Amino acid sequence: MIVVTGARGVVGQPLCQRLAGEARHYTSVSRQAGGASTHSSSHLQWDLSEVPSAKIEQQLSGATSLIHCAPIWLLPVHFDAFAKAGINNMVVFSSTSVISKQQTVDASEQQLVTQLSQSEDAVKRLCLSHGIRLTILRPSLIYGYGRDQNVSHIAKFITRFGFMVLVGKASGLRQPVHADDLVNLALNAIDAVATENNQQRTYNVAGKDVLSYREMVTRIFQGLKRPVRILSIPLWLFRPALALAAKVSKFSYTPEMATRMNQDMNYDYSAAVTDLGFSPQGFLEQPERDLRP
Repeated sequence: MIVVTGARGVVGQPLCQRLAGEARHYTSVSRQAGGASTHSSSHLQWDLSEVPSAKIEQQLSGATSLIHCAPIWLLPVHFDAFAKAGINNMVVFSSTSVISKQQTVDASEQQLVTQLSQSEDAVKRLCLSHGIRLTILRPSLIYGYGRDQNVSHIAKFITRFGFMVLVGKASGLRQPVHADDLVNLALNAIDAVATENNQQRTYNVAGKDVLSYREMVTRIFQGLKRPVRILSIPLWLFRPALALAAKVSKFSYTPEMATRMNQDMNYDYSAAVTDLGFSPQGFLEQPERDLRP
């Protein structure tokens, strides 16, 4: 049985849909109540910030694999419960933010980098001590089905206001990766020979297309079938614009995020191709699916 944490998230939800479609035996875990269970699935309403009850531990019993789509820092504290259940194979999602935000001066982003780094180290150490195979996946800029916190936020801003504001040339490179590609990769990793014999592997994963931030935004305009209206302004002027945008919408860029519009954040994912058969799709191949409100 496969346990999927973060089952209502941008990756967890399509993952559970895939498992259900293939009639694979799995248990979904989320803070929210689940839908009707089937002969091949069950649901645990469990907030991972809380200690699992005896009933939850009982329901986990017999699991063999974990795909952890919830924040990685929620995993170490529950490690004993998962190991006790019988899990011997883990695929855990982290983020390339652990690399790209190393030099950030934003306090909240510094905290994120620390959480990611320390959590990765803890999970590796715990898997080694318990003899559990481990694959850590670090995706970059996840999008899909209008449920993400990246592309969909830009699309919503464009839909509401008809334009987008960028800093300077916005020439920093990006590789948005679709949630479905991460689903494929996670399932491949569960069965991959590369993770046998208690090995631990970490993979940076990204989308097929390498785009400048400006090109990425342009494609979102095109996917929405809207005229491309981009206003380029210097960073010093962008800061008060951020404050205004925060007041009139849920669009929440920070000055650090604005600065990174001109910083490259692209990654070599060839190891995931070789070891796990990773084959990502191009950016916004199906805009009607991925830019929906």
